[in-house]
Amino acid sequence: MIEKEVRIMDPAGLHTRPAKQFVDAAKKYACDVTLIRDTKEGSGKNLIKLMKLGISCGTVITLRCDGADEKEACEKLGNILVNMKG
Repeated sequence: MIEKEVRIMDPAGLHTRPAKQFVDAAKKYACDVTLIRDTKEGSGKNLIKLMKLGISCGTVITLRCDGADEKEACEKLGNILVNMKG
């Protein structure tokens, strides 16, 4: 299991369009992908669960990847979160 903290810098936060792009990218990996905000967790492969986390600009989240390709997934998906633009 690998975890990485990421600060969301997109002024609109993690809204529908970038969240969908993230989910599509996460589904390409075999490992489990989870986003954690405070005490809430949501699957990185489920758009509805991500949207329920209410991730806004400036929020620090934890990206957790657990499985066969966890290292590559954490690196690539972390970059998507850091560089997303709504």
